[in-house]
Amino acid sequence: MAHPLSKIRLFAGLSDEQLDAIEGAGERRKYAAGDTLFTEGEEGTHVYCLVSGRVELSVAMSDQTEQVPVHVATVGSVFGEFVLFEQRPRSATARAVRGAHVLAVTAEDMHAAFVADPAAGYVVMHNLCNILVERMRKTTGELRASLMW
Repeated sequence: MAHPLSKIRLFAGLSDEQLDAIEGAGERRKYAAGDTLFTEGEEGTHVYCLVSGRVELSVAMSDQTEQVPVHVATVGSVFGEFVLFEQRPRSATARAVRGAHVLAVTAEDMHAAFVADPAAGYVVMHNLCNILVERMRKTTGELRASLMW
């Protein structure tokens, strides 16, 4: 049977033993539809890996009265990952669209796992770079399309 974290894109290429170590460093959390995982502007502490369900990421408009959806995370997605690089306020709000199960890992615990197993750390960071590049290309395409209306 496949490891529960094997469907998380961030962890593609890791062995079951490496996945066990990451899972042990994290905390499994359940959210009901409408629950907020984190709010734009609050301090980020965890990276989230979506094991089941859907999570909507939204940003506040400049007048702060309206949240605009910018992405829907599906099974296998990672979000809140900026915390691995910098300690800054969250850039979006995350809410469960329907029941969601996540693995939440603090940046500190993720870094400790990378120190304990540098090969796993390399694979995860390589995967994260691929994910971020894909997102930048998608955003650039959407911006280009909006400018050409």
